[in-house]
Amino acid sequence: MDELDMTGKVVLITGGSRGLGKAMALGFARHGANVAIVSRKIESCIETAKEIEALGVKAFPYAAHVGDWDSLDAMVEAVYAECTD
Repeated sequence: MDELDMTGKVVLITGGSRGLGKAMALGFARHGANVAIVSRKIESCIETAKEIEALGVKAFPYAAHVGDWDSLDAMVEAVYAECTD
């Protein structure tokens, strides 16, 4: 049994297009999780999403600034709509 098995789970990573966030996104993907990558720059999110999808899982790039509290509900709704069955 793989205690780190994330198959069937969705992980939302803010700041997921570079640095530690990107490393975490790739790590979760390597353990089977589908990953929503959120960052201010959609281009970076798309690049990271391509890397994640190459690992055989789904990725959802989404641009948002998490410091803008008014936009967070829309972010969560978009991720939920895209990443759940």
